Amino acid sequence: MSVIKSLVIAFSMYSKIPMPHLELEEKDMRYVMGFFPLAGLVIGAVIYGWVYISGLLNVPDISRTLVLVVIPVLITGGIHIDGYMDTSDALNSYGDREKKLDILKDSHIGAFAVIRLLMYSAVYYAAAYIIVQKPDNMRLLLLALTFYLSRIISGLAAVNFRGARNNGMLHTFTSATAVKCVNVMLAVQLIICVILMCLCSVTGAVVVIVVAFVVLLYYRYMAYKQFGGVTGDLAGYLLCVSELCMTIAVAVIALL
Repeated sequence: MSVIKSLVIAFSMYSKIPMPHLELEEKDMRYVMGFFPLAGLVIGAVIYGWVYISGLLNVPDISRTLVLVVIPVLITGGIHIDGYMDTSDALNSYGDREKKLDILKDSHIGAFAVIRLLMYSAVYYAAAYIIVQKPDNMRLLLLALTFYLSRIISGLAAVNFRGARNNGMLHTFTSATAVKCVNVMLAVQLIICVILMCLCSVTGAVVVIVVAFVVLLYYRYMAYKQFGGVTGDLAGYLLCVSELCMTIAVAVIALL
């Protein structure tokens, strides 16, 4: 029963997909991070379906791409973008570690958060537009799987990287996590994701996976140096940056 509850919590916390209301205990959070990537599968499936169907309906490429960019936000409620914006503000404060951590907790939006989000959206749109303009079923599937992969590596980072503080939502989940079991769940999903990507395109899969893990290495270095560890906001930052970089990689492949 706690496994089912963990699945419900994962979708309740990291998506806007309606879930049943359950009476929850701490033990019910043990496998949440292991189920977290499944939300990415839903996003990928919806995006694939939208691009495919909108192509059949001859929807203009600009509109197809705009909806593609909005779909992840609608499904997740923007929880990861919130982390990206908070982290952008903190990184651009050039304050000490404690000030950066305080900025992450601040609910106000700073100028750098808005600037970085606008830049992020513009670059993401440009990359997605290239993919939409050059229709290829395998590349579209590869793009859809990036949402799955980004959450797998985000889950691995959340469970295994040092926390920056002993409070916050991420700490609440990871402190109750059955680490060994969740690592196995995430490792199995990583293998499945890699296989699926390779079935789309071996070359494309290698490029996208390498990009994803380079971003992960950068994230660990940045999080430890700037914040002393990871937080929920930083996890959102990792997810957004990895998705952007992987989408750029797929777009570059489409151009070659």
